[in-house]
Amino acid sequence: MEAPKKTKYKALIVDDDKDLLEVLTDIFEASNFKVVTACDGLDATFKFSNEMFDIILTDIKMPKKDGIKFVQYIQATEAQKMMKAGTNMRPTPIILISAAIEDYRVELEVLGHIEVLGKPFTPKQVMEKVMGLLEKKTDSQTASGNLLSLKTGEFLMKEGDMSTELFFVKEGCFKIVKKSDSGDEVLITTIKAGEMIGEVGVLLHKNRSASAIAVEDSLVITIPKEKFESHFAAQPKWFKILFETVSNRLEDTTKLLVEERVKR
Repeated sequence: MEAPKKTKYKALIVDDDKDLLEVLTDIFEASNFKVVTACDGLDATFKFSNEMFDIILTDIKMPKKDGIKFVQYIQATEAQKMMKAGTNMRPTPIILISAAIEDYRVELEVLGHIEVLGKPFTPKQVMEKVMGLLEKKTDSQTASGNLLSLKTGEFLMKEGDMSTELFFVKEGCFKIVKKSDSGDEVLITTIKAGEMIGEVGVLLHKNRSASAIAVEDSLVITIPKEKFESHFAAQPKWFKILFETVSNRLEDTTKLLVEERVKR
């Protein structure tokens, strides 16, 4: 007797049409997916909150909570997780399905680059889109960021360097310093785990305006400029994160200027 094939992926499928839910379950299980189903957005939210999934396929028009609100919940939840220190996760791929995709164009634009699939569809169309997203996620996990370990006192970047990447501090701490006209080292701010370094130079396409030095053994995720720009375009929520980061930098710089004037 041939041993059953081991499942590689786990999918959450959400639809209030029980017949379609059964068909989709058969399609996924035929491709060796482990399948969890939900009959509405509220049920789906509960299951998403308590389990991990490789991909989510959800209808839009459903009772209790529609697919748009469910996806918004997913995006908000994962954005918070991704910004926690020590987290190196990627967004869960999502496919929205509907018989009236055009009716939701405005809502879909707000969600960002979410995949859609119009009803009716064939099993081949479903699995081609699903596997394409899973392969893209795997490539993204291996190519979008590399871990870099630095010892205390080592430079992460130097003032005047080209801005070819930005950094997410996973562990440790860095001091951001700038040379004064007299050649003295001036402390601008301190960056801790969960914060970004080098985002201004990347966004403005300018060389580094300051240096970053590890004040303790640290671990950072390096994100190449081209990878960051594509991720930023696909994830509008990063705008808020960047805005807060840049605002904090400006606040620190303002405080420094005030302190220097008081000294004089």
